[in-house]
Amino acid sequence: MTKMVYSPRFARELSRVTSARVEQKIYDTLDVIEAVPSIGSRNIPRMIQVEFGEGVLKMVVDPFDIFYEYFDALDTVYVYTLVSQRQAR
Repeated sequence: MTKMVYSPRFARELSRVTSARVEQKIYDTLDVIEAVPSIGSRNIPRMIQVEFGEGVLKMVVDPFDIFYEYFDALDTVYVYTLVSQRQAR
């Protein structure tokens, strides 16, 4: 089973989500990432690539994007950040 590691930044950003419906969608999406880690999009805003590197992937959870990286050799997903889609352009 894929190991999921959450950055402190992601935890802080998740704690700011005020909608229970959106929060549940985020958890559901994390479950999908855990099951199929390579599912994310490689269409990443430049500012995110500069900060986290070329291997970062994106999953959309309207109105947020989850940015993460999958380390295949370790079978580990590192969840970097949760960003409002308006900010991640």
